[in-house]
Amino acid sequence: MNYHIARDGQQLGVFAEQEVQSGFASGRFLATDLCWSEGMADWQPVSARFGAPAASLPTPTFTAPGAFNPYAAPQANVVTPSMMPQFTLASRGSRLGAALLDGLVGMLVVGLPAICGVAMLDSKAGGGGDVPVGSVICFILAGLGFLGLTIYNIVLLTKQGQTIAKKWLRIRIVTHPDGKNPGFVKAFLLRSFVNAIIGQVVPLYGLVDVCFIFREDQRCLHDLIGETIVVQD
Repeated sequence: MNYHIARDGQQLGVFAEQEVQSGFASGRFLATDLCWSEGMADWQPVSARFGAPAASLPTPTFTAPGAFNPYAAPQANVVTPSMMPQFTLASRGSRLGAALLDGLVGMLVVGLPAICGVAMLDSKAGGGGDVPVGSVICFILAGLGFLGLTIYNIVLLTKQGQTIAKKWLRIRIVTHPDGKNPGFVKAFLLRSFVNAIIGQVVPLYGLVDVCFIFREDQRCLHDLIGETIVVQD
């Protein structure tokens, strides 16, 4: 881990953790020097991270608003979910449940009539003749079900960042890190469509995508592609 070090209104540079620790022990870095690293919400005295408590240390002074502030976090600071207090991450269980429910809905709306259609074809296979009317109707219903379900989910994703199952389980997709509605491009085109294409090309991509949910922010690969995060509604 690397730390930015600042002293008396000037940044001294970026140093490795071991270098800061040894420098503090040798006197190269002072107890009142401030340090910052990615993941830290604000600058802290070096002694607070590498030595004695900083309770007795003088409080560093900050520059006036609008002026250059050497103690401000560098531009490279990464925004994390903990910095978005208005949102609570959706649990991994609720996200898995939503995926399973969406699959179940698809099976009922599309798979069931399609299976019925195939069953009717098989029963007629020995007798020859035309395709049974019931089989044709079942295939038409499966096609209409697929089209209707797809359009409905796209509309929900575009307007609310939700699929049918996500809506039932009260979780939704928002943009990361500002928490806005992702819209059609991020919620569907990037997160679902582009991700599905990659899954068809890259071996084991689907498995890797799912495993990314064990990150601290629980963002899968499709979340990173779409710049999204899943939160409680």
